[in-house]
This record gives sequence, C-alpha cells and structure tokens, in this order.
Amino acid sequence: MISLDTLLNLLIAILIGYLLGTIPVAALVSRYRGVDIFTTGTGLAGAGNVFHNVGHKEGLVVFVGDFAKGGLAIIIAYRLGLVDHMALPAAVAVVLGHWHSPFTGFRGGDGLSSLSAVSLVLLPAITLLSVAFATIVFIVARRTDYHPTLWSSAAGYGFLFWRASTSDASLGVALGVATLSLLVIGHAVLGHRRQDASSLPE
Repeated sequence: MISLDTLLNLLIAILIGYLLGTIPVAALVSRYRGVDIFTTGTGLAGAGNVFHNVGHKEGLVVFVGDFAKGGLAIIIAYRLGLVDHMALPAAVAVVLGHWHSPFTGFRGGDGLSSLSAVSLVLLPAITLLSVAFATIVFIVARRTDYHPTLWSSAAGYGFLFWRASTSDASLGVALGVATLSLLVIGHAVLGHRRQDASSLPE
C-alpha cells in the first residue's frame, strides 16, 4: 500500500519530469541558428537531426541538454525518496514531455538522449555496455548514410533490453527500462518512416 506522502512525491516527480521533458532544446538551439528543425532533415527535434543539419557543436549542445533532462528527472525522483522502480513514472513523463512539448505545438524528437540518461542513472553498468555496442553499430551504419544515429540507438537499446531482462538488477527497474526503450525505439522508427514517406515525390 502506497502512503499518501509517497503518492504525493510520485505525482510531483511525474510533473517535474514532464516539465523537464517539454523544454525544447533542439528547437531553441536551431532557431538561434536561424533553422526550423521541424522542416529540416528528418523533421524531428533531436540531437541527431541538429548534428547533421544545423551543426556539430549545436548537436552536441542538444544532446547534453536532452541528456540532462532525463538525468535530472530521475535524480529528483531519488531525492523525493522514489528509488528503483518507483522512479520509472518520472522517466516515462520526461520522455512523453519530449515527444509532445506544448512549446512546439506538441512536436518533439525521439527521446533517445533523455532515455540514455535515464538508463545510465538506473542501470549504469548495463547502459555503458549498451553504449559501447551502439558505438560499433554507429561506425558501421555511418558508411550507409541511412539514419546511423537511429539504428545505432536501436541496436544499443536492443542490447539493453536483452541484457537488462536477464540481469541481477531489480526486476522492476530492468523490465521498466527495457519496455521504455522499446517504446522510444518504436516511436523513433515510426517518426523516421513518416518523414521518409512524406519526402517521396508524388
């Protein structure tokens, strides 16, 4: 049975997580450079699109900003006493906020950078292994020039899903992070497919 204090802290963590997620870092950075990120490249407000179509430094800034959103959401949840699987709702909230920011007409990015931070805080060892695997895939996929950031992220989180579900970590945390990673990857793939279809000549 969840106590009233815990429930209140959970609601606060979810609200803070969502508000952090809605900060449109990619849109702000791109607009500063005179670029509408929603009509550029993949049309998604994420670090990968900014990196490839606005600038490398700008893409790095966006990655750090989106990464910080995810990390802060979990750290704040921890400070509120929500440890392990109790922090997962805050993780979901930050991703949802990133997907549907009211500051950009409820448009957003994939949420991969924010999820990276969530994964790192909740499952540090497994996440580091996943990053190493994703880096290898990125190097290979870059030769094809076909969404290397997306596919390397998908590979990394696919590895995380497999490893987390068979690890000795808290089962609730492992399954929660693995499930959220699948949702983020699915959202990213659908977003890229929609953008590719809209760019085809009629």
